[in-house]
This record gives sequence, C-alpha cells and structure tokens, in this order.
Amino acid sequence: METRFIKKQMTAAYQYSYTRLALNYFTLYETLTEEPELPGKGGAFLLTLNELIGAYLEGEEILNRLDQLREEVTREVEILTAYTDCFQIYEYVLNRLERSYKTLPETGYNDETFTDMLMAFITNTKESAVMNGRIRQIIGQLPVRLTKQKFYSLVLEGLSVYTGSPVDSLNDMMYTLKTESMASLPEGMAEGRRSLYETLKQFGHMDYRSLSPEAFSEAQAKLMGVSAELNEEAECFVSLQEIINDLYVLSLAKSDAVIDVSEEKLYRSIITGVLNDLTKNGGGEAEESFTALLTQLEGRQEAYYERYLRSEFPPETPELLADPDYVRAGNVDLLLSGSSFMDLKKVTAESGEEEDGTQEVVDRAYLEKTAEAYFCQLETVFSGTSRPVMRAIMAKVLSDLPVYFNSIDEIKSYIRGSLESCGDEAEKETCKELLEELMKYEDKLV
Repeated sequence: METRFIKKQMTAAYQYSYTRLALNYFTLYETLTEEPELPGKGGAFLLTLNELIGAYLEGEEILNRLDQLREEVTREVEILTAYTDCFQIYEYVLNRLERSYKTLPETGYNDETFTDMLMAFITNTKESAVMNGRIRQIIGQLPVRLTKQKFYSLVLEGLSVYTGSPVDSLNDMMYTLKTESMASLPEGMAEGRRSLYETLKQFGHMDYRSLSPEAFSEAQAKLMGVSAELNEEAECFVSLQEIINDLYVLSLAKSDAVIDVSEEKLYRSIITGVLNDLTKNGGGEAEESFTALLTQLEGRQEAYYERYLRSEFPPETPELLADPDYVRAGNVDLLLSGSSFMDLKKVTAESGEEEDGTQEVVDRAYLEKTAEAYFCQLETVFSGTSRPVMRAIMAKVLSDLPVYFNSIDEIKSYIRGSLESCGDEAEKETCKELLEELMKYEDKLV
C-alpha cells in the first residue's frame, strides 16, 4: 500500500482512538465510583486491561496479549447473546399466555380488519428495506400454526435467496438461525453463571399449558430479573471492549501516526491519571483534577473521525490480503466500524478464494445440504420441547430469514392465514396487541 495513504489513515485513526480512549476510560472510572464492582467476569477483564494500558504507556509491545483479551471478552458476549436468545424464546411463550391469567384490554379488531391494518402498515413506505423489515417484524409476532414440514419448506424458500451468493453469506445466516433457535449453543454457558444456567433449564422443562397463576407470575418475575442481569453484564462488556478496541488501534497505528507531542501528552495525562486512580482505589480525585483536561477534548473526537472517514480504503483483493500493511489498515477500519466485536483479519497468502479470484458461491445442492443439516439439529431441539416453545422457535426463525414472499397478495394471505388458523383467542389477542404497539412505535419514528 502507498506510504502516503498509510500515514494519513493511521494518523487520523490514532488521534480519534486516543481521544475516545481517554473519554471512555474516564467514563468507566466514573461508573466505578458509583458501583465499585463490575458484573460477571468484568472485574477480572478490567484488571488485565489496566495492566495492558500501563504496559502500553511504558512503551511495551502488547498486541498479542491485547488480542487474547479481546477474544476472551468476545467469547463472553457470545455466551450472553446465547442466553438472551434463549430467554427471548420463553418470553414469547409467556407473553402469549398472559391473557389466560390476567384480564387485559381487547384490541377490538377482527382478523380481516387487522390484516388490512398490517398490510397498510407494510405498504405505506416506498423503501424496500423498510418494507422488508416490517414484514419480518410482523412474521415474528404472528401466531404460528405450521406443521414441521411446512415450516421447513418456508425456511428453505427463504434461504434460496443465497443461491449464487458467496458461501460465507449463507454461513453467516446459518450461524444466526442456529444460535437464535437454540440448535447450537456455545460451550461453557454454565461456567461462572450456574444460577443463570439452572434458570434456563427450568424454563426449558416448564409445562406451559399447566402453569398455576402463581407459577406464571413467578416465571414472569424470573424472566424480568434475568433480563436485567443480562443487560447489565452486556453493557459492561461493551464498555470494556470499546476501550480494548481503541487501545488496539493505538497499537496498530502508532508506528505510522504523526501527532503533536503536546497533544499526545494531553491524552496520556488523562489516561495515566485514571489508571493510577483505578489501580490505587482512589476516591474521586480524577474528576476534580481532570476537568480542565477533559474540556480540551471537546470537539476533537468528531473532527478526527470525520478526517478518518475521508481516507479512502482500497477494496479487498487476494494480493492485498497478503500485504501486512493492508491487513493492518483493514483491521483499524474494522475496529472503528462501530461493531465492537467484529472478527479481525490475519495476513495470509491464501485468501479463501478460488484460483481465478472469485469466491466460492452457493449452488442448489450446497443450499439443500446445509438446510437439511440444520433441520436435523432442529428436530433434536423440537423433540425435547413443548409445542408452545416449538412455535416460538419457528416464529423467531421465520422472522430472521430474508423475505421469501413473491407478491403483496402472498404476504396478505400468510398474515390472514396465521390469524385465522389460531384457535387460541387469548394468544391471538396478545399477538394483535404486540403488533399494534409495533405499528404505533414505527409511526412515531416517521
């Protein structure tokens, strides 16, 4: 890659990440003054992060250790995401049982009127991406009354859009479907989270059709508690990962960045002060000492990020993937992409592409083989779950798929059929209520 491009990109990235690291590290410090202990493994990760920040400020090489920490945090977030996906399945079930235990207001719409309302909601936008998003949201809330074979045929139809696409794109979708349908869960879910794991098992073995009012209320309360616990831990890991990513960018960009000495001194002063206070368990000194320093950062983060965005990054080719400078610049781009847990690239002479430079694509045989393997996994899941849970899984999977309808009439027919085939009026009314809330929320955004 051109030296000029490398220095321009790395300098902008270095300045942006240095500014953001100082601000985010101080924000984390403020959080810890109010809540001294981080949830889950957050405390252990913070100790390691503090050590690496200190080592970086001393001029040590930390990239390998930092990469390991980043992978460990990512692994924990994958586990938290798996828990969240599982509990969302059970939340779906409990929501649709609620009217069997509580007296709630009725929507007042018959199936035909409500179908027309949903169709108007879908079609009142000219943007196909918005329309498809609404269709998927609606599918995720409609009652499910499908045989397994009909369900599998809909899944295969939805996956058919990947025919002719790179294999990686289909594999990414399959990963989503497997994790969100409980067909493939990460190892180590019970490690350090025994109580959460036992709660998940309880929901899996629950007889949802025979719950007493007390048992139903207890299940709802447990679900709310679990949700709060997962959200707190996830927020902690996201905060840590953002700091890790910025430190990673500094480590990648330092050798090529051109920065004023006084500017770097400002950033180091803030980060060093926070580090000293965290490692010495100080009490509120940083906020008083660094107010003036933090004020000097105002506007810099936005300006540096705009400058970074103006640097043009060359498109990926097999030759460039073998260039260490290109991979380094590409990883900086990934770290600043806004997706905190993005996988990073490795330098390789083998790009994973065919000799003619084209990626392996999905054909019909590969698609059917992949789908069939997934259906076998789902059969195992379905064999150990009750019908309400199986329907919740089906709804989730269908809402994850690319839109597989060929016309507006097909969409309308599916919606009307879903409503009319549901003989459980309490469940149907809850579905209508949730969909009505969705439509009202979307209208407020317009």
